[in-house]
Formats: sequence, structure tokens, C-alpha cells
Amino acid sequence: MNTDQRPPMGVPTGPQNNQGVRPIVRGQRPPMNVGRPGMPNPVTGAPPRPAYGMPMRPQRPPINSPPQQQQQQPNNVNNLVTPMQNMHLQRPPQQPQPQQQRPMSPQQRPMSPQQRPLSSPQQQQQQQQQQQQQQQPRPPFPPQQPQQPQFVQPQQPLAQRPPLPATTTPIGQQHTKRVYPVNPEVSSFTNQGTANTITPPSNNNNNDNNKPWPHGLPPTQQPTPSTRSVSGPGVGYTQGPYTNTSQQLPAELRPPQQPRPRIDPDQMPAPVQVREQDQTIFGDKFFGTIERDRVPLSTTNYIGLDQGNCNPRFIRSTMDKIPFSKELADQSKLPMGLIIQPLAKNKKEEVAIQVVENQGGGEEEGPVRCSRCRAYINPWCTFIQGGSRFVCNICSHSNQVPSWYFANVDMSGRRMDVDQRPELRYGSVEFKVPSDYYSPNRKPAPLNYVFAIDVSAQAVRSGMLESCCQALKHTLYGNHLDDTNRLTAENRIALLTFDKSVQFYNLSPALTQAQMMVVSDINEMFLPLQEGFLVNPMESQDIIIELLDNLPSMFKDSVRPESVYTSAVRGGLLALQNTGGQLFVFQSCLPSFGNDALRSRDAKTLFNTDKEKQLLNPQNDAYKELGNECVKNAVCVHTWVFPTEFIDLATLGVISSLTGGDLRYYPGFNHVQDSSKIAYQLNHDVHREIGFDGVMRVRCSDGLQVIDHYGNCHMSTYTDMDLAGIDQDKAFAAVLKHDSKLDISKGVNFQAALLYTTRSGERRVRVHNLNLAVTNQIADVFRAGDEDTAISIIVRKAIFDSYHKTRRDIHAKLTEECVDILTAYRTNCAASTSAGQLILPEAFKLLPVYAHGAMRSHALRGVGADINIDARVAGMKGLNSMSVYEFVLSLYPRMFAVHQLTGEDGVANLKGEVKLPPMIRTSYERLDSKGAYLLDTGSDLYFWIGNKISNEFTQQVFGVDRLDQIDPNMTTLPILDNSLSERIHDISRQLQSERTRCLQLRIVRQEMDPIEFLFSTWMTEDRNAEVQTYVDYMCVLHRKIQDEMKKSSNY
Repeated sequence: MNTDQRPPMGVPTGPQNNQGVRPIVRGQRPPMNVGRPGMPNPVTGAPPRPAYGMPMRPQRPPINSPPQQQQQQPNNVNNLVTPMQNMHLQRPPQQPQPQQQRPMSPQQRPMSPQQRPLSSPQQQQQQQQQQQQQQQPRPPFPPQQPQQPQFVQPQQPLAQRPPLPATTTPIGQQHTKRVYPVNPEVSSFTNQGTANTITPPSNNNNNDNNKPWPHGLPPTQQPTPSTRSVSGPGVGYTQGPYTNTSQQLPAELRPPQQPRPRIDPDQMPAPVQVREQDQTIFGDKFFGTIERDRVPLSTTNYIGLDQGNCNPRFIRSTMDKIPFSKELADQSKLPMGLIIQPLAKNKKEEVAIQVVENQGGGEEEGPVRCSRCRAYINPWCTFIQGGSRFVCNICSHSNQVPSWYFANVDMSGRRMDVDQRPELRYGSVEFKVPSDYYSPNRKPAPLNYVFAIDVSAQAVRSGMLESCCQALKHTLYGNHLDDTNRLTAENRIALLTFDKSVQFYNLSPALTQAQMMVVSDINEMFLPLQEGFLVNPMESQDIIIELLDNLPSMFKDSVRPESVYTSAVRGGLLALQNTGGQLFVFQSCLPSFGNDALRSRDAKTLFNTDKEKQLLNPQNDAYKELGNECVKNAVCVHTWVFPTEFIDLATLGVISSLTGGDLRYYPGFNHVQDSSKIAYQLNHDVHREIGFDGVMRVRCSDGLQVIDHYGNCHMSTYTDMDLAGIDQDKAFAAVLKHDSKLDISKGVNFQAALLYTTRSGERRVRVHNLNLAVTNQIADVFRAGDEDTAISIIVRKAIFDSYHKTRRDIHAKLTEECVDILTAYRTNCAASTSAGQLILPEAFKLLPVYAHGAMRSHALRGVGADINIDARVAGMKGLNSMSVYEFVLSLYPRMFAVHQLTGEDGVANLKGEVKLPPMIRTSYERLDSKGAYLLDTGSDLYFWIGNKISNEFTQQVFGVDRLDQIDPNMTTLPILDNSLSERIHDISRQLQSERTRCLQLRIVRQEMDPIEFLFSTWMTEDRNAEVQTYVDYMCVLHRKIQDEMKKSSNY
């Protein structure tokens, strides 16, 4: 008996008539949707899911505001502008106010009595009174009276609103409508709490051409640096790195001085509150992929329940409701696209992806597909004519059902065998495919690995050779006491080394020790042995371990500075050309020998100029041609570089980008400190879920088409992405556009199909399906947006443009896109509001802070001691392949205070997951000199310790009595027998488990360690030499939006 209470397949949710089965509309489930096997049954105690159409975001009840402050909103605004959902920058009404003593620019200083023009006796009397008031002593910061909040008309009556969440603060403590001056120079309040405004100084000489960066404030609005001393918890850059210290550091190592904020940063939207609120709503709860009001953020720890749409971890769209026409999409200014992570890792509570085998079709029968568009059968297809035909949900073509796949349907059109067909129930499945899906040049085989290690003088001297050998030994055989990290017997591995020549090693288990064969003719590379190069790692374990232990001593006296990178790649390619596989290349210096030698072009004179983009492109086409050859033979190349100087990643990284590999960048490698990081990262890269010899295509409904792809792949055709290698960490972007109008009643469908070979050698197709609603209302487009996915696509476009545009133009383009999106929302959804307000859509209120963080990232930043061309290229290629989760955490990292852990902070639950403490906004103003903080950047874990930290804390965490006794070079915290030490260790392990790259511990003692400058570069809300503070950037956006509104004659 079917206990599912859902309507059967094809039955409409409303009243039926005699006109047959109605087409499925948005809000229904797919025709063949049933619960997953093994999941809790809704009748027998499954986690309750909200009914479709009910709002999942709790909203505040209306608050009785003064009548004179209420504003009448049109109907379309009532659903968008709600308390705590929008940020308002409003110019308060002008009223007289006493002057404040604050630093003034020369343009704003009062004139001397001799300079002032003659005035009337009444004016002179007023001036004398003002002078007397100025002579009276005043505190450095006049107390600000609480501001009387202004509220926007509530969205709906109180009786219709859901209850507040348990973590909601009292009403009196919330700022329903943020009101503060537009001009950052203006921030004063009277005793009555009414905001007053000083008329902004005129800007008669506003010449944008003189500004070094397009988003800079005009001279009259440039904030004056503060000279105040901070005595409270806030440290700020006035007491930031290297301030009030005798350390003499070069200018480029000194963090820029922060201006005194004229606007309360707490009033600005930040990812900290948004992420925590979303985690409260969706965290550790079942999320139905169809019964949804909106999609959780990529940073939320939810449990996906596949109901016919794929899990958002596999496909995320920039908007959950697609505009029905090109005109509506252009009007919104939002990017329309998908971020696809086909091999994303599921949570352990989620049902694994089902594997579909040929059931009754014979060995040569593959999955059922549409004969026109070649889309795979999925839950959104409908069966007609008694089940003998099915209608494709992508192209609406009617197809004949194969005889071996036929099944009767009931009166509603539901197949009788739907419970036995995972492909008709789940949004994500895998099909085993026959030989017709094999590559033309090779048969599927288990994954093979080749490890190529640089043994030049630089590699030996830096300790890279020894670290790589130890890391490889740990990856292949673990700690030699268990088999947890070992590869299977089906996989084969090989080792080669290279300097001026290439050395191959015979690892046959029949030998007593490895044999070396040297190929000196690097321009005509060949494989010197056929047997014994690729071996079973279990059978040859003793020989491999002995070789890895002896390699550092074998080349310890090497004096060869040359390193032939391309020859090593060709050697691995020759070994893997018949089977495909993975090639790991460990490089320490610039390849400067052979036909493919590179010249050093680290021309610092080109930095920050129009010619800088030349350094981001390869020197020649030889590396690109070699990359294309690797793609053709399904060889994925992972390049690990350990440079001490310029290594030209723009050229070396081409091969890895084309083949879908990783580019790991470790500048200034230190053998003592960085060895554990290399071991962890190599172990992760080898043992993660991985595939090779793949091809992926994204299909969409009629009316849409894919116009661009972004990611580490090779585009053999306009529609197909060739993936020599693919793993669980890689994501790709597909940009969409309209070619005709969409049918609102049918919705729109997307299907991402990945044909690949698994690690064990099986040929499969992984299919992800997504059905979204179509709307003709621009308000619905903004309400159902996904800012995480949108900024991911916007920045990927910016990275692509960096190869042929200047960085200044890229920064201007990012700002322009933010302005266009916010202006479109203001014009179409909040046109009746005051011109002095900056109203941010709820779904895109973090767009400015992410754009601000992108301009500060390694990929788009051009200043700082840690930035050079290689660092920029590594950042660009890293962001181009990141998942949405990793992407947004790179733009705005997580920071936690660990000196005041309370309650269950740092304590593991029954599932072993550690509860993280509340996040802190990334700004020096948030740091307490008496506190300690952990900063997770995705590649490092900074432990910042204030210079006034208590001795008790240092004793419990570090085992020392004073701050100056802490070893700044430690890479692991000591394990001490106390609660605080255990909690910090558990928090660190939890953070590492959530990231794909190794988080290396870096100790930062305030005003003591030079590494504090690197720490300061991750303070996203602060300024640097190119980008102003987040608060000032919002003011710039507001000014530009007002200019756009004036152009459109709306005000």
C-alpha cells in the first residue's frame, strides 16, 4: 500500500474536469515523484516539511510607528520592502544643529574673521555666540542620542504572519529601517533623536579622470583619517599592525590607515547575520527540492531531500524564477546562469545517488533518450497513449517508448513501475552505459596515476623534494599501520623525476630495488620501458617506499638549476595515452631549458598599467598545444609549484586549466612549516571522488540557450565541455539567454549530463535535472534570486575579461553591474520611495559586500607585498573552478572569537559535528586587544592574539605564561588538558572538515609579527590602497544609483 499522500502522477492538484489530464504547472511535483527509498515516510514520522506556498523566512510583525513617519507603498513594494529585509540610506530632513569638532579638509575649514564677508548686526551676534560655544570644552566624541527609527509600511497583517524565530531579538533592539546620512561626513543627531543634515559641500571641480580608481570618493567626500585613540574593544587601524611599535617595516608592509567611519557599520548588511539567520531556518533540517519557498544559501548546512529536482549542491541558479522574456531579463539586469558541480559530495544523512543499470534492454541498450535533443529520461517527462510514448520536457518532442522499457500507466498517467525506476523519481541519477558511449581511442580502465617530481638544485635546497616524497608515501600507504588511505589493487601508479633530463623508474615487484632509466633527449621524448613503470602499489609497496626514502639523498649533491616541465608532462602522457589518468607534476623553478624554455618576464614596471594584461597570458602556444594533446588522451595534469621567485604561472597553468586539473601555489616554501600542509592536500586530491575522460553538456528548455561556459575545461564544440579530469571540488558556470518567450504554465527545465569514467573503470552518465518556475513579474525575479550564485558568475566574467582588459576597467565593471542591478530594483520595485534612500533587495543585499571583497581578492588586487603576477594568476584560476560555497567564503571569510566561548561553542554533538561560535565581521574595528580570533581564509587559519591577552588564556591554549613566549612559527597548537584547549582544537578540526584546501595554522601576535599584514588583507570591510572601506563603497554605490535615477527622469 502506498502511504504517500501526494497526488498520483499526472493528477492536478485542483478540481478535475473531463478535458483529460491537465499539463503540469509550477507548484506540482514531477509526474513520477515518490519518496526516496530508505527515507522517513511522511506518515510515519518524517521531519515535517512546510506546505508549498507557505513562506519559510519568518517575518516581523508590524510596529506602530509615528504617523508622520509612515510611508505609503504600492502593492508591488509591500512584498519587497519589509522590516529587517532592506537597507535604507536616507537623507534626513535639514534642521539646524550645533557644530561638531572633527577633522576638516581645507575646502571645509571655516574662514578667518579677516576672510569673512561683512554681515548684518544680527548675523554678527550669531557668529559671536557660535564662537563662544566653540571655546567651551567638549568631549572628543559628543554623545549621540538614540535615533527615532522610521518604518516602512508592513508587508501583511499581523494575524497572517508566521511567528518570530527563537533567536529573534526583542523588537525594541532591532533597527527595522536603517536611516543614516548619505554623505559620510554627516552624522549628528539632536537630543530629540531627529536626524539633521549638513548640506554637502559643492563639488565644482569633480573631474573623474583625475581619480586613480573609478569607485573612489570625490575630493569633497573623501573621509579624513582619524587621529583618535581607541580605548575600547575596537582596535582599528589606529592601533592596528605595527602601530606604536619600534618595528621599522617597509611601506608596502604597513596596512593602510583606516578612516574614521561617519556611518555606523552595524547598519550595513553583512554576510555574518545573513548566514546565521539562514542557518537558523534551514540548518540540519530536511529541504525538499520541490516544496520550497526559496533555496538555502550555499553556506547553510541543510539536508537535501531529492523530490525530482536535483540537490542545490549540484546545480544552483542565479534566480529561482526565470523571466519569461528577454525584455524582462534585460530589465532586471541580473545575470542569468547556472553553477554546476556534477560530482559534489553529499552529506552523510542524504541518500546516495542511485545507479541505474539496463533492465531488460540488453548490453547494447543504453538509457532512454529523446530522439530529437538527446536528453535523458527524467521525472519531468510525461507518458501518453497508455505509456507507449513519452513527451520530452526539454524540447516537447513525442518519442516512442522502447519495448523493453514499456510499462502500463494508470488513469492519471502514472507508470505502474515508477517505484522501481530511480530515473523517474529522483532529480540526480547515474546510468551505466554500453560500448556506444566509450571514447573512440580507448576502452574504460581503472584510474592510473603518474607522479613527476622536480629534482633540480632548487628543489633539493628548498626541501621540496623531501616534502613531496614524504607526502606521497603518506598518501599511498597512510601511516603504514592501516589500510585506510591506500589505493585499490586496480589502480596503477608510476614515478619519474626530472631536472635537465627525465628519469623513469622500473618498480616491478620482481626486482629487489627500483631501476632508473634516464632519457636525455628531452626534445624527442619516449618511454624507455613498457613493463614495470605502471605497477600495482600494493605489490610494489616495499620498492616504492624505499625509492621515496632514497630520492632526497640520491640528488642531494645536484647542481643542475634547469628543470624541464614540458618534457616531464610528455613522459607522463606517453605512459597514460592508452588508458588516460592523472598526472601530478611538482615544480620548483621556471622552466629555462629545452625547446619550451620560458624567459623571466617579471616586469614590475608593467604592474598597474595597460600592458599588465600581457603578463596574464601565456608566452607562447606550445603549452596550449600540449594541453590540448593531454585532453585528447584523457590525461589530467595537476601542477604544484614551489617557487622562490617568478615562475610564470600564466604559462605553466594553461595545461592544468585545459585538462581540468588543479594549480597549487606555494610561494616561499618552508620545509619545516609547510610539509604537513603538502601531505594533507595531496592525500585529499588523490582520494577524493574523481573521474576522467569526461564530456559534459547542459541542456535547457526551448526558449533558452547556453551562450558561455566558465571553468577549467576544454571547449571542443560550442556546447560540449571536454574534461580530461573531474572531481568533487570542481564547478562550472553556464550563462543563459533567451531566444524566444517561455510558457509560464510549463516552467523551464535544465539537464546537466556528465559522461565520464569512474575511478574503478566503469563508464557512466551522471544526470542532474532542475525544473524552475517562469514569471512575468520583475518583483518575483528579484525575490527569488540567489546572490551567491550571481556573484560567482559575475566574478567569473570579470576574471575572463582580465586577460584582455585593465584591472581598473574590471573594477569599474564590477561596480557598474552592482549599480545596474540595484537601480533596476529601485526603478521597478521601489519607485515610490524617497530619493534619499538606498533600498537593497532582500535576495541581493550582500551583492555590494561581495563585489567589494572581489576587488580585494588576489585575483583582482594589484597592490600589497603578497601580490605579484603569479599570485594573481593562481587566484584567478582558483576562483574560476571553485564551488559556490568556497567562492563566497573566499570573498568574505569567516572569523570567530575564541576568548569568550560560552555554552556549547566548540562542543561536538552526537553526530560529531562541532558547534562553531558566532561569527565576527571581518574588520579591525571588531578586534579586541584583549581577545583572540580564528580567521578561516580557505587556505590558512590565522590565529590573531591581542597584545593585551590574559596570561591565563596563553597558559591554557599555548602552555606559556606570556604572549612573547608563544612560538609564531608553530603549525599545530599544543594539546593541553583543559576545556578551552580542547574546544579550540575541535573548532579548528571542524573548520578544516568543511574546506577542500588545507588550513595551515598561522600565529599572529598583535604588533609583534610581520605576518599581521597578510592577516589584515583579509579584513574585507576595511580599506586598502585601491579599495575604500565597505561603508564608503556603499555611499559610492548610492551616489551612482542616484545619478542613474536622475538620468531616467524618475526623480
